[in-house]
Amino acid sequence: MKEKVLIFGHKNPDTDSICSAIAYSNLKDQLGLNTKAVRLGEINKETEFILNHFNVATPQLLTTIKPQVKDLTKVEKELIKETDSIQKALEIMTTENYSSLPVVNKNNKLENMIHISEIANAYLEMSTRDIFLDYETTFENVWETLKDDAVVLNGVYPAGKIEGRLRGVSELAKISKGDVVITTLFSGHIKNAEKAGAKIIFLCVDKNDEIPDYDINIPLVRVNKGIFKTFKMISQSVPVKAILKHKNFFHFETTDFIEDIQDIMKDSSQTNFPVVNKDGTIFSTIRSKHIMNFGKNEVILVDHNENSQSVDGIETAKILEIVDHHKFGNFETSEPLMIRASAVGCTSTIIYGLFKEEGITPDKTIAGLMLSAILSDTLIFKSPTCTPKDVEAAKELAVIADLDYEKYGMEMLIAGTSLGDKTPDEIITMDMKEFSMGKFQTAVAQINTVDIDGLLNNRENLESAMNGMIDENNYDLFLLVMTDIVNNGSKILALGNSTELVEKGFNVELETGTAWLDGVVSRKKQIVPFLMAASQGM
Repeated sequence: MKEKVLIFGHKNPDTDSICSAIAYSNLKDQLGLNTKAVRLGEINKETEFILNHFNVATPQLLTTIKPQVKDLTKVEKELIKETDSIQKALEIMTTENYSSLPVVNKNNKLENMIHISEIANAYLEMSTRDIFLDYETTFENVWETLKDDAVVLNGVYPAGKIEGRLRGVSELAKISKGDVVITTLFSGHIKNAEKAGAKIIFLCVDKNDEIPDYDINIPLVRVNKGIFKTFKMISQSVPVKAILKHKNFFHFETTDFIEDIQDIMKDSSQTNFPVVNKDGTIFSTIRSKHIMNFGKNEVILVDHNENSQSVDGIETAKILEIVDHHKFGNFETSEPLMIRASAVGCTSTIIYGLFKEEGITPDKTIAGLMLSAILSDTLIFKSPTCTPKDVEAAKELAVIADLDYEKYGMEMLIAGTSLGDKTPDEIITMDMKEFSMGKFQTAVAQINTVDIDGLLNNRENLESAMNGMIDENNYDLFLLVMTDIVNNGSKILALGNSTELVEKGFNVELETGTAWLDGVVSRKKQIVPFLMAASQGM
């Protein structure tokens, strides 16, 4: 089955970013596209309240879209345990046309690689008589090599390590205690082999031969093969670990990026490359052919369009669609795509319109999620970004979701203002976006609250966190917008070397870095455009 198309909003996701991704994934799946909604960061308190209210699981976190080894769908899962026989390894290599296999220990962790040439060399060096002494093997491995042509006629087949030698018909006089004996019907020495201390006897016969009853007290196994063929097969019971040599070889982890391993695979004489999970257990084996035509991950962006606000590695993905209500910034693609953008207050307003265009009514849960996103982005229609389309969509969705949108909306907004368990770093990054404004690099973070004074009681630590971000990212300005959802305004805290952008943009004088902006509640419409306008003349 084709890999799922990933749908996600921006980094530091807000409610619209999460709810739009979930809702659009639901619509796309109903239209036959295999999709998955994911998130690019931790959800905030408001979104957590919403998902819990509608009993919706938090989308999986996506940290990068750059193709990793774990994203490969055509991989090889065959491997060999170090205790398995070389016959088993040879069978896998022959069947699958492999020249080598990863070798794992009893915990399925990668130990080594075995190459077909090692098996061939081991055969040339083996002494049949001393095979069990030179190469530790077990009765289980011997049975594994013979079982298709063997049946136990007498006694209980033994288990565990073989301690004796391998003896043939011509060596019956040399049998010692614990030896494994291979004989035929014509040798007539089965009783003598038992008396000499043989551990087990393999009787090589034609499949049509009649076997007389033998009055012996040791296991007797019939093998429907000739004596020389049986010797050869038992030689193959040697465990893989007995012939392995210490060697260096390349292996990768599931989280390695494909672009980082391509040159290694191309320049190496190694043909198969083991892949391990984080705990060292084997995941798969890959060959160069698996990554030659590896396609890009397919994605749909909602509630954003700028690379700086999207997932790491977005330039490596194939963007199928964009659904957004923001301005378009430094955005370009190598292929045509569908863009649905509209000057409304919320992406979910656009997505609800797409539901209606397809003649599909969202269920109560999806309707509730889209309603929540609109109420959040428009501050229950108080934001200047709110349009009649947002109001109309929200009211229709409220009917479908069977909710009093005013009561529910206030509960939702208040739930989202709880910051008591947030660190200063978390507060300033939970809804932060970067913007290039002429020669200025800026970051604008916004927080909805009902207690600005309480938030500023921690001002020293907030400023320390902001200055840390400024130093780390070379921002000229970091603006923290604290929006009072009850009093319909925002208090701003500006830090950096270019705070004059704020004073010029809003025609205010900062007092110790702060100012009150009455009626200003929208970053998109009332903050960023004014800062950009101010930057053009500086």
